[in-house]
Amino acid sequence: MKFKENLRYLRRCNNMSQDDLAKLFGYKSFTTVQKWEDGTAFPKVENLNKLAQIFNVELDHLLNLDLTTSKTPIPILGEVKAGYDMYVNEEILGYEYLNNSEYKAGEYFYLKVKGDSMVNDRICDGDIVYVKKQDYLSNNEIGVFLIDNDEVTIKHINFNNDEIILKAANDNYPDKHFKADEIKILGKVLHNKVIFK
Repeated sequence: MKFKENLRYLRRCNNMSQDDLAKLFGYKSFTTVQKWEDGTAFPKVENLNKLAQIFNVELDHLLNLDLTTSKTPIPILGEVKAGYDMYVNEEILGYEYLNNSEYKAGEYFYLKVKGDSMVNDRICDGDIVYVKKQDYLSNNEIGVFLIDNDEVTIKHINFNNDEIILKAANDNYPDKHFKADEIKILGKVLHNKVIFK
C-alpha cells in the first residue's frame, strides 16, 4: 500500500501544509494528518473518500499506485492560432505525459500552436502549450481565447474599462480590441514544449 507516501506527495504538490489539510477535516491540529503520513494511523473510509476528492484522484490510486512516479496523460486538443482566424478544432491529436511532480489537481489540456504571433515569448509554430482551464486572467497574462464562439487564439490579455485588448508577442501583429461579450477566456497558458519534427 502506497497511501502514506501518496498523501504526503499530493499534499506537497498542492502547496498544502499538514495544518491546512487538518483544517479541511475540522481537526484543531495537524497531529492526525502527521500520523497518516508516518503510518502510525490510518483514516476511516469516509476520510479516505474525502482525501480522494480533495486531491482529485481515484481512491484506488491513492491507496495502491505510486503516484510519485506515475505519469498523467494530458490530451492535446487540436490547434490554437498564434494569430487569428483559426476556427475551433476539438479533435484530440494525442497525449503528452506529465510526471506527477509537474501535475496538480485540476483540469488541464495541451493545444498545438500554429503561427508566429507569440515568438517573442518563445511560443513558436508547432509547439504545444499547457493550459489550465479557467475563465479569468490578470493583466498581461497569456491565455487562450474564444472569439465570437468560433475562433481560437493565444495572446496576452489587457483590460481597459469595458474593453479587452489582446496583444501578440510579435511586432508584426497589431493589438486587437474587443468588447467583453465578444471574448471567452478558455484558460491560462502555464508553459510550452518544443516538439521536434
